[in-house]
Amino acid sequence: MGKHRAVTDRIAETQAQLAALMAKAAKSQINESPEIQAIDKEIKGVQVSMLKFNRWASEGEDKILNFKARVVTWEARLAEATEKRKEAAVVLDGLRLKRKALAEDMASTIEIEDNA
Repeated sequence: MGKHRAVTDRIAETQAQLAALMAKAAKSQINESPEIQAIDKEIKGVQVSMLKFNRWASEGEDKILNFKARVVTWEARLAEATEKRKEAAVVLDGLRLKRKALAEDMASTIEIEDNA
């Protein structure tokens, strides 16, 4: 037959296991405390904020550069639009006058048949 462990070894292992279970019970009791739970909730909230702040910090420079580039683009478009709108208005007025004159000319040469 095999050798059995000594009783003192078994007692030491059982005492170690009991100490571990008592520590686990104490930890569980502490974690159930309303004060501890409130602090844990605050910790979680701060961690969520930290994730957001880390993202802002890592993306901030690129976002700012992109925004500044878009500002430059839109300033150029605004300047061009202001100029082109004036040009388009002049062309549009000219086309409307040309159309009106052509319509009047055509109207004066149209003969309407009288079928009465």
